[in-house]
Amino acid sequence: MSTASRFLYLAAVLAILAISACGGGGAPPGGSAAPGPLLVTVSPLVVSVQLGTQRQFTATLTGGDAAQQSAGVSWSVAGAGNGSVDSAGLYSAPLGMPANPNVVLTATSVADPSKSANANITLSTAPIYGALPVLFSVKTQNGWQALQAPVTAGIPLPKGLHSNVNQLRIQRQAGGANVPAQFEVTSRWADGSIRWVLCDFIADLSGAGGVGLYQLNNGGTGSATGTSLSVTNAAADITVSTGPLVFKLSKTGFRLFESVLIDRDNDTQVDDECLNTAALKGVVVSEGVNEFTMNQLAPTRIAVEQSGPIRATIVAEGVHRNTTLGQNKLAWVVRITAWNGQPHVRVSYSFKNLDGHGTPAGTPAAAAAQLASYQAADSVLLDLPLTPSAATVAAQMCGDSFPPSVASLGAGQFVDLYQSYTGTHDATDADNPQPAGYSVGTGDGSSDPLTDCWPTQSDSLITAALTGQVTQSLNHCKGWMQMAGSNLRVTASLRDFWQLYPKQLRMQGDGLMRIGIWPDAAPALQVFAGAMKSHDMMFSFERSSSTSVATADVYGSILNDPPVAVCAPKHNAASLVYGQIGVTDELLTSTTEFTGTGAPFAATYMAEAVAHLGDLLVDRNDGNGTATGHQYGMWNFGDGKTAVGATGWDNNEWDVAQTCFHWFAASGNLGLWRFGESSARHFRDVVVLHADIGLRFDYTEAGNPAVAGGKASQLGKTRYTPNNKQHDLGNYHLGENHLDVFRAACLAEHYLLTGDSLSLDVLKECFHYLRGTWKRFFDAANGGTDSTMICPTTWLSGGLMVASAYVMANGLNDPNAATTAAFVWNAVKVRQDTVSPRDPSGNGFSDSAGDFKAWPLGHLLQAMEYARWALDDASIDDNIERAMNWLLGTNAGVYLGNLPTPQYGKFSELPGGTTDYGAPNLMLGAGYVGVWRKSGTAAWRTRAENLLSAQDPNIASGTVGDAGIRTSTFAQFFRSGPLLLGTLRQ
Repeated sequence: MSTASRFLYLAAVLAILAISACGGGGAPPGGSAAPGPLLVTVSPLVVSVQLGTQRQFTATLTGGDAAQQSAGVSWSVAGAGNGSVDSAGLYSAPLGMPANPNVVLTATSVADPSKSANANITLSTAPIYGALPVLFSVKTQNGWQALQAPVTAGIPLPKGLHSNVNQLRIQRQAGGANVPAQFEVTSRWADGSIRWVLCDFIADLSGAGGVGLYQLNNGGTGSATGTSLSVTNAAADITVSTGPLVFKLSKTGFRLFESVLIDRDNDTQVDDECLNTAALKGVVVSEGVNEFTMNQLAPTRIAVEQSGPIRATIVAEGVHRNTTLGQNKLAWVVRITAWNGQPHVRVSYSFKNLDGHGTPAGTPAAAAAQLASYQAADSVLLDLPLTPSAATVAAQMCGDSFPPSVASLGAGQFVDLYQSYTGTHDATDADNPQPAGYSVGTGDGSSDPLTDCWPTQSDSLITAALTGQVTQSLNHCKGWMQMAGSNLRVTASLRDFWQLYPKQLRMQGDGLMRIGIWPDAAPALQVFAGAMKSHDMMFSFERSSSTSVATADVYGSILNDPPVAVCAPKHNAASLVYGQIGVTDELLTSTTEFTGTGAPFAATYMAEAVAHLGDLLVDRNDGNGTATGHQYGMWNFGDGKTAVGATGWDNNEWDVAQTCFHWFAASGNLGLWRFGESSARHFRDVVVLHADIGLRFDYTEAGNPAVAGGKASQLGKTRYTPNNKQHDLGNYHLGENHLDVFRAACLAEHYLLTGDSLSLDVLKECFHYLRGTWKRFFDAANGGTDSTMICPTTWLSGGLMVASAYVMANGLNDPNAATTAAFVWNAVKVRQDTVSPRDPSGNGFSDSAGDFKAWPLGHLLQAMEYARWALDDASIDDNIERAMNWLLGTNAGVYLGNLPTPQYGKFSELPGGTTDYGAPNLMLGAGYVGVWRKSGTAAWRTRAENLLSAQDPNIASGTVGDAGIRTSTFAQFFRSGPLLLGTLRQ
């Protein structure tokens, strides 16, 4: 049955149910309605189930009296050999196919056996996608092997599939053995069923290729019991025990760890200290001789964020302070994560500049000064003083051929690895223009002379020193170090050491291990207001007196190449959490899931995307500032090379990161997952909001503090001189508005897929800013202005994406999510419903000047398609259908492009007026898939295929080729893919 036919069939079934549920007549005048007759309904009503698997069914009793309802139902399966069902409605399909694959499952009222309902099951030998069990593989890009690897996996589920998290389990695919796991529902559909569930477990990746095969299934008891992981949250401190490791965190004088204990003396008691506690400082920021430490002020927040049987996470926030000077320098946020039975912990540390946070700026000049302010530091160092209790300690660094193992380090000796950079601004480099200077009160704060430097980086800039003897590295360094002595071996690793420079790893004979987050040998750090930079580290503590390269490599790999749960693309498509996406293979070559007429276009389109994947991913391997496609690459942890919208990855291209997640869902390609994941982490560093606009009011409040005082927003100043150029993502007009640059859906999906709570934190900040600016620019009833019809279309699409993403990621915990999303969606509908001279029926979406352009319409239709599933609002289909019918139907004579002669189906325009028929047209794929889903007619499928096929010449290399890859064209071309291919699905 085709997708459209299934929609029509389900609609018919629902209509029949609605009619059968209706009674005749109303309540007696003046009295309450009498209870109706007892009625039994079953869900799901019609479903396919694979042989040998289970499916949960639920029965609902309505009408009758309370006793009849509380008596419940009994379950039965008709016919021998057709499977079985337990008292809770869990159906187990037979292992072999019976003579008739159609099975009837019955729920019968216990109180009144004459009342029952049936579910119709079709048994299948093939996997049923979008059903339980959800098969997935756990794998890594580099295929490293380990017997125990912590996995945090977000698994999407389709609407109506399963509701009770306490009935889930993780199993090995081979043999079906249960694996201890921890479950958390992070998102639900409107009917209460699970949309996203976060699963934590310890995976076995010791097999060939480092791949583990698992499945999420029902029939379980939820999160594991009887594990060794425990958290004790006392008044003054928090203690975490994993079994082999116990560590303590202070609530009053936080300095990362107060104590780390293992069993060093092998007496079975975990009570032997690993750290020199008297020398602990945590992370220290230095300027000159002055140190700003973490423990001079109590944390503003320290809490147990996760306390499950498999994973525990403690979050803390505070500020670095020098008490003698009475000064603060840089705020910090830390998350420390531990796993059951494991000797290692992950530390995620971010520094950020909160200058101007919550402080209104009374004039444009004051707002400009806020945006231009920065804090300077000479170094940011994490020191871990160990207690090896030995005259000499063994040391090993990086684990490749350079630097070699160090037999021992004595007093006064050290080994140091330093990742540097060099470079100056080249005025002749067209891809690296130097923007105009900053002008207080009149400029936009986009630049200042302190950033006149563009770095290059290569292996030749990685140096090692052993007690003063310097050598050069010829290999990429993996970013770990290991020290051992007197039954204590500690391994420390830093994520993306090679890409995220400048960085330092240092070990000393006195037991000190240092991670130079910003080394003191580097030029001064300058952190502009509103900027943040995050760093992930891992520390393991084990009983051993010798180093082990193999062990260190595993810990480094867990951090740098984390295991990923890869669901079948067909399951992801069936879940609909990404919308109606296409399905292909890891290489983006398979067209078996597309229609015969659509397959040729899909093949051409994906081939062009594959041809440029190197431009997206190349810097993961090369990292050179001059690499082709550098704008989309991973240099310095995802920075775009240019800040000019016409020639680089500009503000509107941040949803390339989200699209990478969608391409990953459609293909299982881990390279795309890694790019999306790294870019999402980078996005939250450079597009961070530190003003609390939106936090200080709600929609019921009279007046609007966002209007008065010219409040600056402190969004995304990311200049760490001299290793970054401007990267002023979002710094528009002194913080007036940034709705068109947020594109924060990548943060929602990063959190939902990985459980990374920092992404959710930053998404919350974007959401709060959305609330404030939306009230400022749209809520005329509460002191703002009504800009619904005159704002840029990108405000609407950006606002709708942020609101919808926040509902998806945090709607369970924040009642403002749905309210704000409804407020934004209403503005979008008003824009569509308003009659204009060129749209007399009020069906299209004009821009702020009343014109119609396909590129902003493409953005908006993508946002609407995303909102349709994120908000679980099927009525949005009507708006999509109206817009597309107008666009390609009655609006055939309305000219949306700038061709001398309008041509049907060719109506796209790039920013700046450049004609391009390809990429923006393809962005309208969201509209095609939406209207085809809504209408269910073959005519729309044909219309979409005809228009898409006409784009073949426009997606060829000559149009979107190497020269064009550096423009917004490729971003739009690439971004449209998964939804576009959804129109071609069989």
